[in-house]
Amino acid sequence: NVKYFLRQCLQSVARALEGIDGEVWVVDNASIDGSVEMVREEFPWVHLIANEINLGFARANNQAIQRATGQYILLLNPDTIVQEDTFREVLRFFAAHPEAGAVGVKIIDGQGRFSPDSRRDLPSAWNIFCKLTGLYRLFPQSRLFGRYHLTYLPEDTVSEVPVLLGAFMCIPRHVLNQVGLLDERFFMYAEDIDLCYRILQAGYKNYYLPTTQIIHFKGESTRSRSLNYVLTFYKASLQFVQKHYQGWRRWPAAWLYQLGILVAAFLSGLKRIGQRIYLPLLEGSLLYGAGLALSHFWSSYSGKTFLPTYQTWGILAYCLTFVAMHLLLLNYAPPYRIRRVVGAVLSGFLVLVLVGYLVPSINYSRFMVLGMAFLAVPVGLAVRAADNWLRKGQLHLTGEISHRVLVIADPAHFGRIRKLLFEDIRYPVEFVGFVSPHPHKEALGTPAQLPYLLETYNPDELIFCNASLTSQEIISLMMRYFYRRLNFKIIPPYADYLIGPQSILVSRHSLRLYLRLHQPEVLFQKKIFDLAAGILLLLAYPLTFWIYHRPALALRSLIGVLLGRYHFVSYSEFPSEEMPLLKEGLLTTDFLRELYPHTFNVDLMYAHRYSVFLDWKILLVGLPHLGTVHAR
Repeated sequence: NVKYFLRQCLQSVARALEGIDGEVWVVDNASIDGSVEMVREEFPWVHLIANEINLGFARANNQAIQRATGQYILLLNPDTIVQEDTFREVLRFFAAHPEAGAVGVKIIDGQGRFSPDSRRDLPSAWNIFCKLTGLYRLFPQSRLFGRYHLTYLPEDTVSEVPVLLGAFMCIPRHVLNQVGLLDERFFMYAEDIDLCYRILQAGYKNYYLPTTQIIHFKGESTRSRSLNYVLTFYKASLQFVQKHYQGWRRWPAAWLYQLGILVAAFLSGLKRIGQRIYLPLLEGSLLYGAGLALSHFWSSYSGKTFLPTYQTWGILAYCLTFVAMHLLLLNYAPPYRIRRVVGAVLSGFLVLVLVGYLVPSINYSRFMVLGMAFLAVPVGLAVRAADNWLRKGQLHLTGEISHRVLVIADPAHFGRIRKLLFEDIRYPVEFVGFVSPHPHKEALGTPAQLPYLLETYNPDELIFCNASLTSQEIISLMMRYFYRRLNFKIIPPYADYLIGPQSILVSRHSLRLYLRLHQPEVLFQKKIFDLAAGILLLLAYPLTFWIYHRPALALRSLIGVLLGRYHFVSYSEFPSEEMPLLKEGLLTTDFLRELYPHTFNVDLMYAHRYSVFLDWKILLVGLPHLGTVHAR
């Protein structure tokens, strides 16, 4: 299920195999994204094994190992890119070191950072203790505390290590014949640890070879964010301990791994809860404090004394109302915008006014309602600006957050990339310009001038064109400039998509992770808008029926929205399979052409940028046409 990564991987493998007698096997574990069809159509020279069910990493690799005929077997993850010299460097090392049982290379993640998983120690009670307590982070250069990832070893020195990462591990055929294949009892993770351990037990050595590098895209982002990964890895490591260790070596390590499973689950749950509630909690607390200060000021100014119960519960109710509006409008998810903050506060103010009108007994102070609304805007903006600063070092909240993009490509490819991002998907981007591998009059410079260009133009994102640069050049540049915290993306040769560390594929045909309307909470927000706007327009119909071109059809359509048969807004054309499915709309995205006349694809823009304010804009423009327009 990593079709686009697999394509890029196979392209890099093909370049690295030039002049080498080798064969490539791809084992597909029941993918549903078209990976099998892509390999068959675009890489007919690849040997393909298509499993109907997911057999696990170990068993799938064993299928190919048993059929392969090479003198050396390389295990390679599909979400990797190898340098053009990688295979030659590994083969040269094996020729010079007959004692080598396995060789791994230097691995960097999609941000250009060295991956500590490139080499590791064997599981032990002490290593897992240092991992759980964070001692290995506090003392990375210590041989005592830094053994988990062997952080005391230089990154650029060839080293003899206990464990290599299965994302790239090359093993001579005769070694596998002696120690056996991957243990299929390990469904996912730790099978590489088990194999490395058996290689050591057979008298061979495992080597870390940093003279060549690969990119492992998903490894770092998936592992640092996924609770499922952490739990699965700890359980697999526990399985390794139970298989190989006995007596005093076994029970402390096993107990600590079990503790690690519990700690990881607890911390992950705590982190998830904290990520969801810290902004609403912070905003509500600040607003509550501001409300108390406002009530004291108004008491001293007007001579009116507020009851303690009002100061406790009344102001709290106001705060909860504003926070609830922000939650409903998804205002705690970036990118943040001023108009959305103001819209949520205005909605909360209208709710409080309406409740006060319907229930006069609780309408204690109109001044406080108005004052809290005025306070809620700067508090909301300050909280979101602070969150932006902590996450990205940016304070601005105005409009669509654009990425300042610098492209490294030949002039012809730069034009293609610019067209892809700007015309095809309306990616919020500001092109700084392009850097050409060779001097060109329209280019800002060459890669040799990047330090100056990065300081001068301060881009957020660097896009590499793999048709203009070799994989080795791309990896070298990523490693050189990772400290600037740039977003790196790669566009494969003649492709219509980008590959980045967060597995986001940017193209008209592969936008599932990029479209807001694919998110369940955003679809829920759209349904709430339909319901609220439908009720409002239905109540106002006796006074506004004259606005509609066909009043009877408009009334029937409004009832259809309330019954869930229609959306107010849907696509102008029948959507492709990559687009989120919507019901028929009373209005279509064609009305966006009046608001954004230069937009290339209004349906794609709508799905990508969706917010209730976009629906509201279309509704205001197309209101007279209700009942006369159909989405398809």
